[in-house]
Amino acid sequence: MANQASDEQLIHWYQKGNADAFETLYGRYKNALYHYFYRQVHSTAIADELHQDVWLNIIKSSSGFNRQASFKTWLYTIAHNRLVDHYRRNSKQPLHLVQDINSDAEPEIEIADVRQSEPEDELQEQQLSNALLNGIGLLPEAQKEVFLLYEKSGLSLDEIAIITDSSFESTKSRLRYAVKKLRQHLAQCLGVKL
Repeated sequence: MANQASDEQLIHWYQKGNADAFETLYGRYKNALYHYFYRQVHSTAIADELHQDVWLNIIKSSSGFNRQASFKTWLYTIAHNRLVDHYRRNSKQPLHLVQDINSDAEPEIEIADVRQSEPEDELQEQQLSNALLNGIGLLPEAQKEVFLLYEKSGLSLDEIAIITDSSFESTKSRLRYAVKKLRQHLAQCLGVKL
């Protein structure tokens, strides 16, 4: 029954003392959240620490969860804030706002169309995967975060705007520029003309 419940119902049950409800929520989001951190910091030790901090924060502040809100948005807002704190504490540039040109067009996330044909063997698939990961690593922090939240965490642009405390238009532009840069990077790596 807990596996079929909504995230919001599960956090409500956890607020009422049901530890199994928390375990179900944790199981739903542990991998995606960990990968969100790992793709940002490129260190398993730091990703582990940030991941653990967020879940401890969820446990401590679960009573403050607003049932009208989305649990997923709340979770990733806490994760985003923890990541910003990490950058600040380590004297790295915090996630910055990038001045983007606004567009009314919805971004299209179709990285696979850069390939001319399906990979014929595992080596080609691995090369594509490595090129994509390398390209993601080269993105400016704000674009990388929006791309990862959209693609890996399945959040909507509205949710990402809330999480990153940005406007919808800025969020959409960051995603559009990230996709454009990734396409260019993959085309260059694979020797494909766009």
